[in-house]
Amino acid sequence: MEADVDVTDIENEDGLITVFTPNTEYAKARQALTDAFEGIDFDADEIQFLPKTTTPVEGDDIPLFEKFYDMLNDLDDVQNIFHNAELPEQAE
Repeated sequence: MEADVDVTDIENEDGLITVFTPNTEYAKARQALTDAFEGIDFDADEIQFLPKTTTPVEGDDIPLFEKFYDMLNDLDDVQNIFHNAELPEQAE
C-alpha cells in the first residue's frame, strides 16, 4: 500500500483479501483501500482483536469456560467477546 498505513499482514483466500493493521490504523487503511479501488465492496468492515498468544483450556476447565462465555454473551451491554482461550476441536 502506498498510503502511510502500518499493514502487518495481507491474506488472499479464495479471491477474498484480508488486510491486517493495528486497530489504530483502521480508518487510514479503510480510506486507502477505498481510494485505491473504486467501488470496493467490503464483506467485513470491522475491527477484530486477534490474540498474540493462546492459552489451552482442558479437562474440567472447558465447561467452566463455556459457562462463563455464555454468561458474558447473555449480558445486554456485551456486544463482542474476545479471548485467547484455545479449546479442543470437539468442545467448540
